[in-house]
Amino acid sequence: MKKNLLSCLTSYVISLISLHAYAQAGEWTWMKGDSTTNSNGVFGTQGVVDSANVPQGLYEACEWKDKLGNFWIYGGLQSGSDPTSNLWKYDPLLNQWAWVKGPGNITDEVPVYGTQGIPDPANTPGARWGIASWIDSSENLWLFGGETDGSTWRNDLWKYSIADNEWTWMKGSNVANSSGIYGTQGVANTTNTPGARSETAANWVDGEYHLWLFGGQGYASNGIDGVMNDVWEYDISTNQWTWVRGATQTNDAGSYGTNGVEDTSNNPHARMIYTKWKDEDGNFWIFSGGDYTNDVYYNDVWRYNPSVNKWTWMSGTNLTNNFGVQDSFCVAGTNLVGPSRFENRCCWVDDCFNFWEFGGARSNQHDSAFNDLWHFNYQDLQWTMIHGSVSINQDGNYGIQGVANINNEPPSRSGSNAWVDDGGNLWMFGGTKIIGDYFNDMWKYVIDPACPLTISCAVTNASPFSSSDTLICEKFCISFFDSSQNNPTAWQWLFEGGTPSSSTDENPVSICYQVPGVYDVTLITTSANGNDTVTLSNFITVYPTPPFPTITQVLYTLSSSPANSYQWQFNTINIPGATNQSYTILQTGYYTVVVGDSNGCKNSTTTYVLISGVDDVSGDGNISIYPNPATDGLMVELLNVPDLVGMGDEISISILNTLGQEIFYSRQKILSIAWKKEIDLHGISSGVYFIEIKSQNIFLKKKIIITK
Repeated sequence: MKKNLLSCLTSYVISLISLHAYAQAGEWTWMKGDSTTNSNGVFGTQGVVDSANVPQGLYEACEWKDKLGNFWIYGGLQSGSDPTSNLWKYDPLLNQWAWVKGPGNITDEVPVYGTQGIPDPANTPGARWGIASWIDSSENLWLFGGETDGSTWRNDLWKYSIADNEWTWMKGSNVANSSGIYGTQGVANTTNTPGARSETAANWVDGEYHLWLFGGQGYASNGIDGVMNDVWEYDISTNQWTWVRGATQTNDAGSYGTNGVEDTSNNPHARMIYTKWKDEDGNFWIFSGGDYTNDVYYNDVWRYNPSVNKWTWMSGTNLTNNFGVQDSFCVAGTNLVGPSRFENRCCWVDDCFNFWEFGGARSNQHDSAFNDLWHFNYQDLQWTMIHGSVSINQDGNYGIQGVANINNEPPSRSGSNAWVDDGGNLWMFGGTKIIGDYFNDMWKYVIDPACPLTISCAVTNASPFSSSDTLICEKFCISFFDSSQNNPTAWQWLFEGGTPSSSTDENPVSICYQVPGVYDVTLITTSANGNDTVTLSNFITVYPTPPFPTITQVLYTLSSSPANSYQWQFNTINIPGATNQSYTILQTGYYTVVVGDSNGCKNSTTTYVLISGVDDVSGDGNISIYPNPATDGLMVELLNVPDLVGMGDEISISILNTLGQEIFYSRQKILSIAWKKEIDLHGISSGVYFIEIKSQNIFLKKKIIITK
């Protein structure tokens, strides 16, 4: 489903402030992780978020943000400078991590490629760092290249499906240090591929969801390692790379041309490159980077226009190892710029398409790093220093975890990860101040609309709030995010057609829509100036769920009733490639067909062949569910109630299908130590379901089977 994107208000206000009790504009907050380096992390149970979970200290992992607002990281270096291959997900609303995939504390895992183009649970890109990464329109995570030991570079392209929890090797070689195959400039070809490389995060996604890549360190076409300035475009639909621009050899000197003048002869110097942005017009931007081997670094700003295939040197100097020009905090100027640097992967684009950048390293000894926060207005080309210091190796100040303070400041670092949340706040994770000492701390910065003072952007359909999605299927749940500008102290949300129908939370989560239709959302905020009421008409569209499919069996072949799309599952896990109307059984177990309609809404039916018994998703001696399998009804019984909940506490029961749709919900108070709840299953079709029981102190989840 398409996500509703907030536009900007004048004076850089809308969507950029998400005020919490612990977050004030213009202040850093240490949100998660340790204030010391080289933590071993806490992995917990794979796939389960938990307040205790946190990755180990990591440097130069790669990152993504999904449409639900979750942050993702993969790989990186940990204590001992050993590369890792773990995939993590962070929920900024819950402030919790989940270890999603990978070997845990085992390092140096080698790639398992499998068959190119075929997903498999055993596939893995293996341990690496210095990786390029993208996310496509289908919410698949992509990564390219990286290195494993300082002299081994890769040019393999991988895709990860969040829904299936599987990696697919899509393109490139499974042999390290492969040279690039450039082909004809501007012409796609199945044999084209960028050379093996690392130390590049200059990657963009264009309006057609093609993946773009620039520069890095590794191998071009001549088998000699060095730094590069080539531009590549990858078309997901054809699985083909195109060499678009730049040299086919390493260590190209480039050409600045005239500042501010677009020209076909312009090219940035070949470089390791990390800071990148994309503006409102679809142009790609880079800042700084350099040549690690020769200890040469830049503080120049370049714009690439993909529509005409031209570079423009826009800002900064054409000098190497330049210290730049700084002024007081919150003072903007076209002559200002930070010192030359590299490994400054920590960068953001705000809701007005202006650019932000933090930290980075100053020399190839990795003994000097910055903690300065800068803003760049791409329209008037003015830099503003917002926070931190251009003096190296600052210790920072953590303050109290979860509490914002004007004195809080992250320590100097390079090789960090960065995201912008759905409220417009800037987030940063990990990195290193001195190589070998790796952070696992998570920080949040709330932008102050008064710093810098010159920021402005046009009024275009501004909205005081947003949601994680505006087009959904019935029985699904979404979250809402306040962006009000009146510094509210209280919130009253009204959700027409939603369950619950109202909320007093600042950012309500799990608002479920059970009935198809088009619905309004109203937000009433209370501040020192009184109440403000805003209603967005027809804000949420809820599509109906398609009918339950029917499964027929002829010998060992299962067939579904007609639909727009199909996905067969075995024991609730997607079967790779099983996307036809029929599927031939390979073993005994539960078989599910998930069908989709033209709106992307899905439904499913499960049948089973010679199945015996049902295993819990997560066993727990404090809950009893019987009978299981069930037909017309089942009983839920809590054991050891006094140890779990208090008398009068509320408890909720949900039944979800394998798609995550909530098909039953009940909430009530515990009034007896012998607590039972009978659930009527009439009207619920056969299949595999999950029952969740929640209170303030517990979360229990089990698998159930319903047979008719």
